[in-house]
Amino acid sequence: MVKKYYILGGGITGLVLEYELLKKGQIVEIIERDMSVGGLAKSFEWRGRMIDLGPHIYHTPNDDILSYWGKEFRGLFCEREHWSKNLRLGKLYDYPISNEFIEGLPKEIKEKILNELDHCNSAELTKATTYYEYIRALAGETLQDMFFMKYPEKVWGLSTKELDANWAPKRIEIRKQRSPFYWGQWSAVGNKGSGTIIDSLKEKVFKLGGSISLLEEVKNIVLDDDRIKKIETSKRDIFINNNDVVINTTSYTQIAKILKIDTTLKYRGIRFVFLAINKIDVFPEGVDFIYIDDPSIYFNRISDQNSFVKDPVRNSTVICCEITFSKGDFIDQIDDETLAKSVTEQFAILGFCKKEDIVDSKVVKVMEVYPMFFLGYQNALSITKSKIDKISNMYTIGSLAEYAYTDMQVLFGKAIDLAEILTNKTFKMNQINKTIPRLNFNKKVIISNSIIGEGEKTYIVAEIGLNHNGVLSVAKKLIDEAISVGADAVKLQSYKSENRVAENGKTSRYVERILGMEETDFEMFKKNELSYQQVKELFEYAKGKITIFSAPFDTESVDELEQLGIDFYKIASFDLVNLPLIKKVALTGKPIILSTGMSSLAEVEEALRVIANCDNKNVILLHCTSSYPAPPENMNIRAIDTMRMAFQVPVGLSDHVIGDHISLAAVARGANIIEKHFTLDKRMEGPDHVLSVEPREFKDLITRVRSVEQSLGTGIKQASPDEISTMIRFRKTMYINKTLQKGSSITENDIVYKGPAYGLYSKFEDFVVGQKVNRDVEADTPLTWDLFNNMDANNVR
Repeated sequence: MVKKYYILGGGITGLVLEYELLKKGQIVEIIERDMSVGGLAKSFEWRGRMIDLGPHIYHTPNDDILSYWGKEFRGLFCEREHWSKNLRLGKLYDYPISNEFIEGLPKEIKEKILNELDHCNSAELTKATTYYEYIRALAGETLQDMFFMKYPEKVWGLSTKELDANWAPKRIEIRKQRSPFYWGQWSAVGNKGSGTIIDSLKEKVFKLGGSISLLEEVKNIVLDDDRIKKIETSKRDIFINNNDVVINTTSYTQIAKILKIDTTLKYRGIRFVFLAINKIDVFPEGVDFIYIDDPSIYFNRISDQNSFVKDPVRNSTVICCEITFSKGDFIDQIDDETLAKSVTEQFAILGFCKKEDIVDSKVVKVMEVYPMFFLGYQNALSITKSKIDKISNMYTIGSLAEYAYTDMQVLFGKAIDLAEILTNKTFKMNQINKTIPRLNFNKKVIISNSIIGEGEKTYIVAEIGLNHNGVLSVAKKLIDEAISVGADAVKLQSYKSENRVAENGKTSRYVERILGMEETDFEMFKKNELSYQQVKELFEYAKGKITIFSAPFDTESVDELEQLGIDFYKIASFDLVNLPLIKKVALTGKPIILSTGMSSLAEVEEALRVIANCDNKNVILLHCTSSYPAPPENMNIRAIDTMRMAFQVPVGLSDHVIGDHISLAAVARGANIIEKHFTLDKRMEGPDHVLSVEPREFKDLITRVRSVEQSLGTGIKQASPDEISTMIRFRKTMYINKTLQKGSSITENDIVYKGPAYGLYSKFEDFVVGQKVNRDVEADTPLTWDLFNNMDANNVR
């Protein structure tokens, strides 16, 4: 079955991931609800030029990412530095803050800041729980009041005392000297904006045969046992095969809504207002974007689009004004025309240009951009993440999907790495793969019309195996005898001798060793091999009389058994490591009885993982010791308990011991199924007759198994109904050992214990001693409550 990757969301992460998976030969499809891919990193055309959604700078200090960008997008980047400022009370200040900047401040303010910085205690940083506390410990009161109070409150819509401290560490930096925004690392823009890179990625995806479905919204995801089975979209139903992988790049709120998971996580959106200005150099020379903390101004950041392309327009520019908002607030609800008009007026008030220089405007709304780091978000994130991460065939990656504010370099790096993890053979061999199905099989399995599992009747299989000696009439007689003695099912072996052993190989007999046979294994198997027509005849012979099934030893035999409509399969012990055969059988979707002779727990788990990966939940394990016959001391039937505890599936015994006592012991330990070799006569020629049981013995085995089952009971320690008469007859209770006159007080010396149990138990002796009898009492009279006045048996415990 071909594996396919479905990526939910066509942002930068989804595009890079699809491209990398396609390069590795995978089948991939992006499902995107928008009319174009790229997310926040895309560009759009307006007034004859490409426009970015805010300033998008590709930057990295990492040589691997830089090499990747250079190789994949050669000639598409324009390297340049970018400078930013803070606008505060009508004055522009350097940002990021530097010691050089501080030195240029008025003496009084400078000395105050330097004094506060000298007295900052790094130990307080580790104690900080809020953004406010962290910045106070990092930068001191003055810098905090100047730059780190109003702006974050404006961006987040929350007081800094309500923002988590985790937002602060990577966002606040005091540099030694004035420097570009991304100092000490490579930085660039796309030649025609960020969309240059998005368009290149899209072209690469299509060139490699990738698929992108636009304007398709995911409406519902159907789960089964924490695995995605179906994705319901606005266009179609996508059925997810067991090998398919879903990768979510959408926000927690979106995926939680689709999965019907409650969450308190939330994001801030951005309304971009683009102002077309008929002049250039709107900002002071060397300034590319500006932060604004004035709460009376809607926008919090402005950027000059000419700074983010290789070739700026010579006589005009576009200023991007970013306004953060939360769902339902004023900015969210105001209409585009009113918002554009207000922003135009506010921008003109700042003095960067005259109002008449602004010739046009455009509004774009993005609902989710910044994850909200409110106090307590970590608990909410942990709860929501744990519910989503339980989905075993879905990965989560991307800024919104991981609830992180992440740079381009990180998004590229994570997408590249995930593609490697999903496809690299080393990860597969080490089973570092979230999509590997968990071992979560059914605790009870239905085979034919019988239920196998705890609390159910032990299922008893008459293993015909090779005991028909290749003779059809003998096989039919064995079926008749199995019906007669009350077996639940009979089992055959289906194989092609040439596929089972080498014709000239010096192998053991059909499982381990030959008991006095003067023929090769191949000759022995060939002699006992049943043709397809013979097996078909036996299946038809048993139909309606007894359940019949078989253990295939090769894939051709599986196909033949499927044609016969077999209800369930057996996998023999020495095929436990034959994973292709197990997969073939598991993909039929039918129950499997898996024998575990010669194996370790790890090998059993490997086989079970193959079955789980085929989405087959019906497995029964058989403990087995593959010796023929097997010595009782080597049976280790406690392994039945081990496998039941380890894998939570029905477990039974394939018994090769002479006699039935080990089968009975296994049932006493809770075995759910017993498989025993069955023969017409132990003296017949053949490898398994000697360790088999004859019809009379098999009937006795069934009788004894049912008797053992009945003896197991509920496990609750209590008297059985048939013990009541014995209890009354022989239990010891209190009797009077001499004649007492009315009014006499009972002493310890007056009490003797004997049967039958018509008196009080000894546990009531403390209540009885000292009581006065209410009538004359003869010796050997049972001591009962009615001999005393003012004694209520209901109040005595």
